[in-house]
Amino acid sequence: MRNGPKSVPCRTAALPEWLRIAIVLAVPILFLFSAVALAAENRVDESAQPVFRRPDRRARHDDRRLKELGIATFESKRLKLYTDVTPEKVQSLLTAVDAAYDALVAYFGPLPPNPERTEFQVTGYLMADKTLFQRAGLLPEDLPPFLNGRHFRQEFWVNEQETDYYRRHLVIHEVTHCFMFAVPGVQIPDWYKEGMAELFGTHRIDADGRYEFRVMPDRPERFDGLGRIPLVRTEIAQGRWKSLEDLARLTPAEFLKNTAYAWSWAACALLDGHPRYSARFRELGKHTLGREFDSTRLRLFSPDVADLRTEWALFTHQLQFGYDLKRAAIDFETGKPLGPGQSRPLVRIAANRGWQPSGIAVEQGHTYEIAATGEITLAKLPKPWISQPQGISIVYSEGNPIGTLLAAVRREPPVDGADEAMLKQTVIGRKALFVAATSGTLYFRINDRWGSLADNQGHYRVVVHGLPGESP
Repeated sequence: MRNGPKSVPCRTAALPEWLRIAIVLAVPILFLFSAVALAAENRVDESAQPVFRRPDRRARHDDRRLKELGIATFESKRLKLYTDVTPEKVQSLLTAVDAAYDALVAYFGPLPPNPERTEFQVTGYLMADKTLFQRAGLLPEDLPPFLNGRHFRQEFWVNEQETDYYRRHLVIHEVTHCFMFAVPGVQIPDWYKEGMAELFGTHRIDADGRYEFRVMPDRPERFDGLGRIPLVRTEIAQGRWKSLEDLARLTPAEFLKNTAYAWSWAACALLDGHPRYSARFRELGKHTLGREFDSTRLRLFSPDVADLRTEWALFTHQLQFGYDLKRAAIDFETGKPLGPGQSRPLVRIAANRGWQPSGIAVEQGHTYEIAATGEITLAKLPKPWISQPQGISIVYSEGNPIGTLLAAVRREPPVDGADEAMLKQTVIGRKALFVAATSGTLYFRINDRWGSLADNQGHYRVVVHGLPGESP
């Protein structure tokens, strides 16, 4: 017969009484803490409820009845369109909206799901005859007045336009609104709301039919009907320039005129396209809920608001088709004083950039002799355009021959509310006496159209010599 297992004596029996009691009490306590820890690990935070976009409450229509009334229906993944416009004029709207949705997701991030867990789609009404849509019950009586378009939740209404480009522009504009306000609680200023819709609406189509959004208009004929650049220039010519602070005070009523859209587009175009501000501006677009927007804007842009004000003034006053924001960006630098009788070593001013610092600080009322030498190439076709500092007088930009050396002073320190000193620009050419209208850093640029900097080559060599005494 096999022996059974030997019994093992309980070692706790040999332990002191106080230690045995401690062990007995510790076991349930340790178990309790383990259970609490496990529960905490698996607990769902009730305050972290899932974020949904708005429910899909779009109106549902009898498409067959509407067709009998003369209103056709077109549909793609992201757009259902009702219109009395001929089919050949609306087919590109479907592909444009689907492409715009992808671009919006890439910029702002994906939308959260809605409670129904359905794909995001908007309904649009493109109207040549508004009375027809009113009779059909497709134009709500309580819809606020609008200039060209209006959105509400996942629906929008757009008036028919004369050009294919501007028709697409307005539809993309309204779809952008639907996207940006798809999540409840969005609170953004009107300049940003309308400026971003204008920015995404400004698009072009390449030879393969691919859409590109947030582009700078390069030629009027490619953006037929838009007119934002001429509007800004006209406003400035008539003495109605707007500062960034002015834009912040725009009211909804002012967007019954195209000028408010033009200014808002210009602000978003500068901030989105400028190499120093673009990353921050995109970050700002992730903070649109509640009161996040203004506090984030201040945090992101306050450190160099003086630089931004200067670039805004120059951008809007010099705005042209094809404006090259990257090459026009200024590398701000505080210059060192140049006393009477002193000269500074040669400064190289590149032909393919905008305003460039000289490294020289000038004093208000003092006179400086500036001399420039060298040759640059301003274009390669149909043959190289060679220029010296006096410029090429057969082609002009902003009233001066292209290739001309220009100078301006950036006021330092900046003065709140003062006019931007760099808007006062002086022709230097080969040689000139320059009287500083204000104290600050001296900047130079070689005159050319702001959309034609990319193919420029070479530089001028500039010498600045301080003359004794002040100007009378």
